[in-house]
Amino acid sequence: MSLTAQDLIELLRLARGGAGALTQHLLRELATNLIAQGVADMRGGC
Repeated sequence: MSLTAQDLIELLRLARGGAGALTQHLLRELATNLIAQGVADMRGGC
């Protein structure tokens, strides 16, 4: 498993455990970045 995947799982675990708004914010930012990379890849690097 990649380090990024491990970090995402840990953030998700923290968020589910009630770690608060900062953890949820970090998860949203990571998801946004991953989605943007996927969109750019599908568009040929746009």
